[in-house]
Amino acid sequence: MPGPTTLADDLLAELFDALWIEDVAGFSSRGVLGAPDPDGTRDYALALGPGHLRARVRPDGWREGVRYAGAARVETARESRSLDAAGLLALALDALPGLAPAIRERTRDEMAGILDDLPDREAAADALVGQALAGDPIAWERIAAWRDRPFHPLARARQGFARADSLAYGAEAGRYFALSWCALARDRLGIAPGADPAGPAAALLDAPQQALLAREMAARGLHASHVALPLHPWQAEHAVPGRFAPELRDGRLVILDLRGPLAAATSSLRTVALPARPGLHLKLPLDVRTLGVRRLLPPQSLHNGLHGAALLAAGLARDPVLAGSVGLANEAAFWHFAEADGGLYAERPGLLGCSLRRLPAGDGPAVPLASLAVAPRGGVPPALRAVAGDAPDLGALFADIAGLVLGAILRGACLGFVPELHGQNALVAFAGGRPRRLILRDHDTVRTAPDWLAGIGLPVPAYLVTDPLRNSLLLRRPEDLVAYAQTLAVDVALRAVAEAFAAAGAGFTLAEARRILVATVERVLDEAEAPRERRALVADCLLGRETAPFKEVLTPLLAAAALTTSMPSRLGRAPNPLVAGRRS
Repeated sequence: MPGPTTLADDLLAELFDALWIEDVAGFSSRGVLGAPDPDGTRDYALALGPGHLRARVRPDGWREGVRYAGAARVETARESRSLDAAGLLALALDALPGLAPAIRERTRDEMAGILDDLPDREAAADALVGQALAGDPIAWERIAAWRDRPFHPLARARQGFARADSLAYGAEAGRYFALSWCALARDRLGIAPGADPAGPAAALLDAPQQALLAREMAARGLHASHVALPLHPWQAEHAVPGRFAPELRDGRLVILDLRGPLAAATSSLRTVALPARPGLHLKLPLDVRTLGVRRLLPPQSLHNGLHGAALLAAGLARDPVLAGSVGLANEAAFWHFAEADGGLYAERPGLLGCSLRRLPAGDGPAVPLASLAVAPRGGVPPALRAVAGDAPDLGALFADIAGLVLGAILRGACLGFVPELHGQNALVAFAGGRPRRLILRDHDTVRTAPDWLAGIGLPVPAYLVTDPLRNSLLLRRPEDLVAYAQTLAVDVALRAVAEAFAAAGAGFTLAEARRILVATVERVLDEAEAPRERRALVADCLLGRETAPFKEVLTPLLAAAALTTSMPSRLGRAPNPLVAGRRS
């Protein structure tokens, strides 16, 4: 059985693989491969600057090409030295003569920060696995965070956090922390249409804590004029004092003494779970940059989430199979700071506010899809063992998981929408040791093909978009909609689960995974109640083309002079793994 790897090993491998597939600095087009050895690995060499990059590679297993297998080093006339991820990235960046110095420095700093702040997975693994096997939902979220965004080598960068902050507030360390609180004047409060005008305190605090809050608000003379809102403690210390100084001076914003309840980060850094409130999550703005994005909570996105959720609900109402296999988290309650003019696109409203997420009741244990791709000690992922037993049938389970994921995303695509279905945004609910239902969360990026929606009478969401020409929510071509299904569901979420299952040493292979995916795509599209021409287009995109879209992450990051509130990415093309699965 393959043994566990270190986080540093995983980071180096993911960086090499991203450089290869995106052909950064000629990694794939100029790299030279040696003859295969009996174990299938090959030498790899690439001339970079005054020396050569050398490594061992192996067949990809997922698509045509190679993957990193170890022993990265740089060789010059004077020396040969091993490389970690920072060294490999520096070589690649130095081989891009047109790269702006500021971008080169920014990217190096991100990688250096990751390596400096890598948590000790090996030290935490035993306790974490024990908690996960005991059925602790927060432990499942922590396990998902160990993998973070699969196949994105800079996903762990958290600009703004010191190492102590990563330990205190990151999901990997699993520490609990007390929420901070503030009181915001009602004339500076924006509220979701169905949210409690009194704020979220009743949903978050127990009776003694509510009594403490009421006494403090009354003692400060704020009970009638202000609403209490929770703050992430890091945000309260580092972002609020400077950005809301005028409101703090004039009393429209007051930092309270109340602390609590205890919370812990989920696999999404800015979303926390509360052990005293199972099934309830709290999303808070956190002015830390991950994936090149400031993790704020813009009112624009909150309102888009209402429209996305309404469309998903309409789709479920139209398709009984979807209604029986997909559940939706309720994210309709939110509160945020509002500027005097009420504008939703200003920056400060995204820095202060919160959103509640209520998971649907009545399901069995629900684990993040991403947690099924993480095995800190090797072998079968512990989150899977917790819900399916110590010796599960990985082939049957992968088929069930693929059926849920592809059933949701392809049936939705045929209707005209695709949820943001990557491993962090979906939960798999188990019953009797088998996957039975998919629960979707984070509804603010439900992609749509408006013409397809209108063609069957589904509502076109009234999304708030700042750049109609570049927005990715209202897509002009159905092929672009299907591309999100391919990149998010197949090439990220299900690929990560397939690779973890194949690494478990239980006889499951990536070739088997691809065959299962092909059969599942064919079955789902055959059963979907949608116009035949739509199903044919979706089938052709997924199964009929030699290349498929994949999400480039390094190339657009290196092209971005300034980072915004959207993750730099673009769609590239690569060999289609499902075409290979169809042939095998």
